[in-house]
Amino acid sequence: MFQDFDITKNQHVTKFQFLRTLAQSGLSSTDEVMNLLLKFYCDKGNADEVNYFDFCNDIDSPEQLFGVGRGYNHSFDYYPRNRPRVTGSDIKRDVPEDVEDALAKLRQYCMEQRIRVSEFFRDFDKLRSGFITQAQFRIGLSMAKVTLSSTEFNLLCNHFVGKEANQVRWRDFSDSVDEVFTKKGLEKQIDTVLDDARTVSYYGQPMATDDDQGLVASLRSDFRDMVVRERLDAKSFFQDHDRHNSFKVTPKQFKQILTLLKCPVDDAQIQAITRVYGTKLGDVEYIRFLDDAQCLNMARNAGVDYHASKSTYVPKDTDFSGSRDVQVLMDKIKEFVFRQRIRLGEFFQDHDLLRKGVIDATKFRTTLYGQKLHLTTEEYMKLEDYYRD
Repeated sequence: MFQDFDITKNQHVTKFQFLRTLAQSGLSSTDEVMNLLLKFYCDKGNADEVNYFDFCNDIDSPEQLFGVGRGYNHSFDYYPRNRPRVTGSDIKRDVPEDVEDALAKLRQYCMEQRIRVSEFFRDFDKLRSGFITQAQFRIGLSMAKVTLSSTEFNLLCNHFVGKEANQVRWRDFSDSVDEVFTKKGLEKQIDTVLDDARTVSYYGQPMATDDDQGLVASLRSDFRDMVVRERLDAKSFFQDHDRHNSFKVTPKQFKQILTLLKCPVDDAQIQAITRVYGTKLGDVEYIRFLDDAQCLNMARNAGVDYHASKSTYVPKDTDFSGSRDVQVLMDKIKEFVFRQRIRLGEFFQDHDLLRKGVIDATKFRTTLYGQKLHLTTEEYMKLEDYYRD
């Protein structure tokens, strides 16, 4: 109500406006009380205007409204209202192992976001000398939405220092980060090794020892043998827990998946997996584990091309004598599905994105195995041969 009269927003109204607002609110008293009220809330040296802001603050104080006032908030002891709060520029406190660790982090970020950092520094270097100031270097990183701690920024400035102490060699820095995309001078040296740019950063994470590598190698071997023996699509089990397709799962989820696949794993192996394939946040990059275990491009059904075009040729010597055994096997599956209340069609559709009604034999076996419908190898092969399109 007071703000309706305060057009200039200076937190003051005239005496008549102040008394009028109180009258509209139903607050009235004797003339002596009102004169004392006006005299108390008039600023020193001001006899015509009333400070309604202090009046409202005294009436609607937090102590009266909520029972908790500024006495319980210790921040006002350190930051009074008349002193502005000072915030520092150190938003993150990441401490890399060395400058290569910081560059690996930047390469990974630029690869994910498809950023060429040289575009953000070029405009600062009008003469194309390859040098900019540290302040311009910080501004360019901020424009690229790259947030660095003070330790990371100082490491980069000291490593790419220019002719003067406050200069940075931005071209060398950009070439080092862009190694994740390409390397300079390929037209002069055709035998240059590519794809060797480091993108894995540790940042205080303990390095994997030789014992950890041995435990991980043993687990990879057992996992690969299990996948070959059961002819499973191992990636599908991890993707069920990877909702955002980040190719990472937690160590607990990693252990649950291997336990589901009946691949024995203990806590020591999980810790070793975390140190070898772990990220800074403690997740496990299962895509690297599957790649090292050779489970991504594994030929499980050699000689059978399930992606080939359909053939209309039907041989005359087709033998259907095994249909009775398939019917018995289907009765067994129906009994299990009825008892467990499972709709297998919904799980098969996860692998059939185009809804063709046809999936790979490996995905077919993986779906049944994922629903704990463990059949023998002969039973799996009999179903695959009978329902093969």
